[in-house]
Amino acid sequence: MKKFIFPSIFIIMLLASGCQGTKSSNNAAYDLRTDKSAPNYMSNPLTGPNKNRIIGNDVTNQNPNFLNLQGTRNGNASGGSGNIGTDVDTAKKVIAKTKEFRTESVWINNDRMYVSVFNKGNLTKREVKDAEVRLHRKLVHAVPRYNISVKVKEARR
Repeated sequence: MKKFIFPSIFIIMLLASGCQGTKSSNNAAYDLRTDKSAPNYMSNPLTGPNKNRIIGNDVTNQNPNFLNLQGTRNGNASGGSGNIGTDVDTAKKVIAKTKEFRTESVWINNDRMYVSVFNKGNLTKREVKDAEVRLHRKLVHAVPRYNISVKVKEARR
């Protein structure tokens, strides 16, 4: 019985000290919206040094290595579907500059570009694969926003 007296007194003291309350309202719960001493700039974009900044529109301006995607489908809210024809024309110009291939078709589906070309000479299977890789590199350099599939076909006679 004596073993339980000391722990029970200790537990009662802990419970009694936790139940004490204060009458002042200064110890109310912390409210972020009314905190004037250290405002949280992340919770309110209209305060602080960046009050004129709109977060959604300047993501590409933060890193100079980002591509400029203004006017593309995912770059802004206007859709930018008018650039698809420009991208197809750019791909056709790259193919024409090689003087090794003749364009059969270039078409775009979402973020994929499918390119089919005819070669102007007879190539082995290994040479066809090498030609596909060369043309793919040039197209990725010219139009980097698409996943490009290149198909080299034998020229019809």
